[in-house]
Amino acid sequence: MKSVLKTFFVSTKSIAIIILFLSLISKGYAQQMGYVDYDIDGIKPFKISSGDNVVKIGTIISSYADIRQYPAGAVQDFTKNTIKLKDARLDIKGKVGDDYEYHLQLDFAAWGATYLPAGGPVDDANITYKGFRKLFNIKVGYGKLPFSLNSLVEHYESPYWERPEVSKGDFFSRRDLGITLTRSFWGDRVKAAAGVYTGTGEVALQGTNDASGAFEYVGRVEFSYPEAHNEEVIDTKGLTTPNFSIGLNGRYTKRNISTSANDASFLPGEQGAMLNSSDSLMELKVINGTKYVLGADISILYRGFSVQLETDNMKATPLNPNDPLLQGKGNITNYVKAGGWYAVANYFSKPMKSIFSVRYDQMNANDLVQGISDHWAAGISYQIKGFNSMIKAEFDQNLQFNSSNLKYGGESINTNKWHNAFRIGWQLVID
Repeated sequence: MKSVLKTFFVSTKSIAIIILFLSLISKGYAQQMGYVDYDIDGIKPFKISSGDNVVKIGTIISSYADIRQYPAGAVQDFTKNTIKLKDARLDIKGKVGDDYEYHLQLDFAAWGATYLPAGGPVDDANITYKGFRKLFNIKVGYGKLPFSLNSLVEHYESPYWERPEVSKGDFFSRRDLGITLTRSFWGDRVKAAAGVYTGTGEVALQGTNDASGAFEYVGRVEFSYPEAHNEEVIDTKGLTTPNFSIGLNGRYTKRNISTSANDASFLPGEQGAMLNSSDSLMELKVINGTKYVLGADISILYRGFSVQLETDNMKATPLNPNDPLLQGKGNITNYVKAGGWYAVANYFSKPMKSIFSVRYDQMNANDLVQGISDHWAAGISYQIKGFNSMIKAEFDQNLQFNSSNLKYGGESINTNKWHNAFRIGWQLVID
């Protein structure tokens, strides 16, 4: 415990010095699920208007340095120590009259990638029809799914470069192709969304379903009080009244691919890469069988302080009793459970134009496998011009160490070997 605290204070001090140095150099549409926030301080997108037609053109460019440390004796992967181009996005939003809206977002940083859990090279390609105002709005196309607060909030409004394990895109898909119905009530304090999607997640852009031909059904409802929450996770306004938001969501799919060769007909990348392993048989983003995921989240903002808690839990029932997910226990149980949670506390100092944050997250990738994986992280961000121009630095640490195979991650199926990770970079958002 003393070593963890020592690492925390040393890392936080180092990050603070870097942020202070860089900060000194730097001186001299209605809301709906999908969570586009125009109420950010600073740079606005380029806008073209012609009659009933309005087009907004923006961009997101961000890059960071990533340095990892490994335990003594472990095989060190120095390919992870690099500088990454996280975003190189062209973001186009438009509307035709009051009934039609569209959104196209391309990320050139992901161009050429065959699979990314966070999406890409297309992040959004959808149209929304608002002609049934008294009933619901209809969104058709590709984009974020109405599931998980942390997944829905744009990363540039977070003090971290990477999401927690449970919501980063390998436990469940964050984007997919499908149809979404949305409706809000009571001045947007209550929002609801439900839809049907391919169920193959980000790989749906390949233009085909897997051999099951099945779909996934996703729904979410959230309640905010006393104001509409709009999925802001940092209180930059210094709210004098506590603002609460509670979200509940679920998703279901049933796929029948094969009972003889469990992964014979999955699409490349469809099963995810949560375990950082080439052994896709143990991945569970998409399984051969029935899968439920239920989740809940809460967010509180007050006087510059903010707290978010979220939990997402899965129950999967493979069709094949010999499925590797059952760990050879198919004669005892026909299902497997997995899930995780995170808690994050933030403080925004207006005089310092800085965000200070601490986060803990935990993941159990398989309840039939002994152990869990958990991490803690600290982040400091300096706002040159709100979230539009911001320097972000973070420290992450794997907490579970397996001395027998010199790796971090308490589960034997988790192949993480790094212990500490440092990231620092800059983002420019015109959106």
